[in-house]
Amino acid sequence: MTQAHPLKVSIRHREIIVSAGLAALLAACPGIEVADDAELVVTDYADAMARLQRGGGPAERIMIVTQREREWDVRMAISAGAHGYLPQQCDAEELQAALRTIGGGERYFNKELLARSVQHLSQGHFTLRESEVLKLLAQGYSNKLIARQMDIGVGTVKSHVKSVFCKLGARARTHAVVLATQRGIVSN
Repeated sequence: MTQAHPLKVSIRHREIIVSAGLAALLAACPGIEVADDAELVVTDYADAMARLQRGGGPAERIMIVTQREREWDVRMAISAGAHGYLPQQCDAEELQAALRTIGGGERYFNKELLARSVQHLSQGHFTLRESEVLKLLAQGYSNKLIARQMDIGVGTVKSHVKSVFCKLGARARTHAVVLATQRGIVSN
């Protein structure tokens, strides 16, 4: 890809060592220029989410480079409007490819993270009752307490728990809560 003008990239990562490493790496890349006034911003997750929530500049494109690899974090970044998402341990080639893709007006998300974050979306959504049961499971409630809280029978609770296990691919109550937390279905 030959460009008349270099792709300008601004590095705004909060971790100083990561920021310095990105700057050094990108300075050696032909066709990419590190500049403070660039519209393509490479940053960490927290800064990216703050920028996206406040709207940033109309032409600002956000590329997240982070250690945060939870499905929930990736989905939140996509929903917020991030243009790219890479794990911090990505290689130089993937970083360059991502920046050039975003610079060309498209989006770029690490394939493994994206696959993991959307894999469970097609496995069925929870009913309102299943969601309630799952939230109470996460709070440590027994089937009997869940039944009392929701004013339903213990057998009905067991049925909902079984359905939740099936949809999550869980083997036990604790496993269900861990998976639901990782996927952002229930909060920590």
